[in-house]
Amino acid sequence: MKKILLIATGGTIASVQTEHGMMPMLDGEGLVERVPELSSICDISIMQLAQLDSTNIQPENWIAMARAIADCYKDYDGFVLTHGTDTMSYTAAAMHHMLVNLSKPIVITGSQLSLVEDDSDAPLNLITAFKAAANGTAGVYLAFNGRLMQGNATKKLYTENFDGFDSINVPDVARLENGELVWSCAPEAGGESGDLMLLDSLETRVVMIEITPGLTEDIFRLLADGGYRGIIIKAYGAGGIPGNESLNNLLPGIDYAIEKGVKVVAATQCTYDGVHMDRYEVGMTALKHGVVSAGMATTEDALISLMLELANK
Repeated sequence: MKKILLIATGGTIASVQTEHGMMPMLDGEGLVERVPELSSICDISIMQLAQLDSTNIQPENWIAMARAIADCYKDYDGFVLTHGTDTMSYTAAAMHHMLVNLSKPIVITGSQLSLVEDDSDAPLNLITAFKAAANGTAGVYLAFNGRLMQGNATKKLYTENFDGFDSINVPDVARLENGELVWSCAPEAGGESGDLMLLDSLETRVVMIEITPGLTEDIFRLLADGGYRGIIIKAYGAGGIPGNESLNNLLPGIDYAIEKGVKVVAATQCTYDGVHMDRYEVGMTALKHGVVSAGMATTEDALISLMLELANK
């Protein structure tokens, strides 16, 4: 049987009811014990790395997760990371970019209902994750509601629906059907293809702001003067940023930030289809002022990419 390491970090999947509300209290052993089907899939070892509501996950936690995987990489065939749903897409993107030259699977999962609740989605998500990890197909994935998605292309769309995540601009990698993973293409089992490279430096002075009617350029000046090194703009539509003809022209503030050495990247407020800043004048003008397009990346993926770029250049 394949040897899989479960790295538990808390989240709803591990939560129980307390007088203060739902809090992560179950450890990794408790998770595995409650889903006996997992023992037939692979040989499971457990590491309890954290016990956090994912609202409290920070970049230092991503670094700890990536380092834990790198430290144990040669000892296991794959990894499952249990995690809260609120920041799971950020963590999946972080693992995708921080662990380079993967030859093994890393699968991140959680649930909308705790494993101790009736009719929880947690067992299905855990089974999907461990089947994917034991398959051996290299990469970082997010497993949810019987779906396996590319880690850096996911976004949480629902707060309660069991189909809580979607794969944005990228097809699902596989689906669980009749207890077996059906892949969108015939995968080959991962094998040694080179040494794993860990990128564990992140620039945390990066912020994401959403453009709204009435927003003024002062926000960019304040961020630049406050020491921020990167700004992700959630622009309108295909990458529209209010400019020359707007009463609230944001370009002077953006110019100021860029002159101060801040990198400014434009993503979209829309969920799908990415930014296409070469289409409209409001996007083309922003490009001429030095704004960089995030292309088809999700905002989560764009944020992680910028954190890594600024820390490693």
